[in-house]
Amino acid sequence: MNQSRPVAPILGLLLCLGIVFGLVWGNYQFSQKKVMGEGFLIQWVGIRALVIEGESPYSQAVTEQIRQVIDRENSFAEWDSPRYTSPLFSGIIVLPYGLIKDVELAHALWLSFQLLAIFAIILFSVKLTEWRPGKLVFLFFSLVSVLSYHVFIPWLDGGLSIWAAFFLVVALLSLRNNWNEIGGIFLAMAAIQPQMTLLVIIFLLIWAASHHKRIIIIWFLVMVVLLSILGLFLVPDWVMQYLRLIFNYSENFPPGSPGAYFIKMWPGLGKQLGWLVSIILGMTVILEGWIALRKDFRHMLWAACLMVVASTWIGIPTVPGHYIALLLPIFLVSAALSERWSRGGQWVSAAITLMMFIWEWVIFYNNIHGDTPGMHLNLLIPLPLMLLLGLYWVRWWAIKPKRLLIEELRLGESF
Repeated sequence: MNQSRPVAPILGLLLCLGIVFGLVWGNYQFSQKKVMGEGFLIQWVGIRALVIEGESPYSQAVTEQIRQVIDRENSFAEWDSPRYTSPLFSGIIVLPYGLIKDVELAHALWLSFQLLAIFAIILFSVKLTEWRPGKLVFLFFSLVSVLSYHVFIPWLDGGLSIWAAFFLVVALLSLRNNWNEIGGIFLAMAAIQPQMTLLVIIFLLIWAASHHKRIIIIWFLVMVVLLSILGLFLVPDWVMQYLRLIFNYSENFPPGSPGAYFIKMWPGLGKQLGWLVSIILGMTVILEGWIALRKDFRHMLWAACLMVVASTWIGIPTVPGHYIALLLPIFLVSAALSERWSRGGQWVSAAITLMMFIWEWVIFYNNIHGDTPGMHLNLLIPLPLMLLLGLYWVRWWAIKPKRLLIEELRLGESF
């Protein structure tokens, strides 16, 4: 009997290897179709030029290489002026793929591991929110999440947003388990896509300071400094080059804010409406962040989800591809509804999620069959709007300490 014990682990390992091999093979067949993948190609060409040729990814020469490769490899490029716009230290994620000469194989591996990261985000979000969905409900949410516009399109594009969302969720899970050093490291890694994570990173660092968890801040700073110094060895002035890109944002990034959408819809009033949304959200974020600073993890998680959602509307330019980070708020709202209504809450959240799934894909379908420029901006509206309403709908149940919430629910059931 002792000799038979290693059989199960070996079979499990072989099964995992088979799944990974099947993913890579399937994605390799898909990558040969040359559909989308612009985000990956930008990263792959930029880092490969740095490693092989010693060229800065921000240089004009590399920008021309990126455009040529995308024109050849990508049949569905959404942005007319692609260029490398990420912090140079994000290249540590791309480096293993940049060393692969065969772009289709590198792309297949990238797609495969990003898909695994998406499933990890889903599982970690369920664990973070302490949700206990039934098997059928969990299967439904997993399937709809993977196939939803805000997950499926970022996966096809192959940018860094999936990795940034993954690192952020791992950081939050580490903070919940008091793995403070790991939390600080992964919080720094989440900064590879600052447009989508900057606001929540600042909040989490302030929350850590208010709870005397300075080790989180120390490890965050150590990681950022080490990665930045590593980048300086490769491109001595990369920080200035990156800041120059940010300063000239409108020239290097596609328009991406509710204000830009309002201006397209109502040129006379759109700018003022954009500022109004930013001011209201900014004041809301400051107030809720201040309230949550001295609170427990449960309250902090709700506030962090609010920061993630607010980042899409507060005025920081974004794209719908960054919305994969909104998976965590989706699961938080669903978990709170399930706690409030143990029987019907799961199906209420499932119905809302299905409605969002259909709404986004209908907008996308109308956009690709329309000829109005800039109408992709209307995809910035539905999901954040529903999540802002949802987060405030469940706020009381989500921030209340678990023990008190259970007692309150039992009391309600007795009447």
